[in-house]
Amino acid sequence: MKYMIISDIHGGIYELNKVLDIYYNEHCSKLLILGDLFDYGFSINRNDIVNRLNIMKDAIVAVRGNCDNNIKDILFNMPYINKVNLNNKNIILTHGHLYSKQYLSNLDVDVILTGHSHIACIENIDNKLFLNPGSISKSRRGDNSFAIIDENFISIRNLDNEIIEEYNLN
Repeated sequence: MKYMIISDIHGGIYELNKVLDIYYNEHCSKLLILGDLFDYGFSINRNDIVNRLNIMKDAIVAVRGNCDNNIKDILFNMPYINKVNLNNKNIILTHGHLYSKQYLSNLDVDVILTGHSHIACIENIDNKLFLNPGSISKSRRGDNSFAIIDENFISIRNLDNEIIEEYNLN
């Protein structure tokens, strides 16, 4: 199994379409969304993003970001924290604006996925793996990015699907 992880779309329909093409080409089985589908207020691409994601809603696990307060037209559930399992690794998803790293590192999980900062990184803290895939449309450092996780590796990739950083899970 292979999961794609994206965060901080902020209305970027061009970038979303680009990563979803990669999602299908890589044969991913789940799309993990770490919040902030839109910007605050009106988003010109709102309907396009909602329609594109609703088509694949059964493959999506998502959490709500700080810009997602008024999302009423998304058909899938967006809590503030969510959990998935991949190859007996417990993975927690959160946007990153409500829970501190200290709080998250005390949870009984193996991998912690957060967004919010728009800065991609992979860190090992107290035997917990923290991953921020960056932002697909508004990176604050370097390339716009996303991540792929499978049974063996986590990789952060740019929108040309080139690996920026990789971490061996074994």
